[in-house]
Amino acid sequence: MENDKDLLLVSVFTFFTVLLWISFELIKTTKTTTVSAPVAQIVTTLSASIDTQALSALKERKTY
Repeated sequence: MENDKDLLLVSVFTFFTVLLWISFELIKTTKTTTVSAPVAQIVTTLSASIDTQALSALKERKTY
C-alpha cells in the first residue's frame, strides 16, 4: 500500500513538472518569436474561391 502512494505522489509531481515546463516554453516562444519583413511579404492568405472557368475548361477537354 505504501508503494502505491509513493508511485502516485511521484506521478503527480511528474505531471505538474511537465505541465509547468510546457507552459514556460510556450510563454518563452510567444515572447521571443517574430516574423521578419521578407517572410511577412511572402506569406499571403489563401482565397477560398474556386476557379469555375478552369474547372469548365478541364471538363470540356477531350480525353482519349
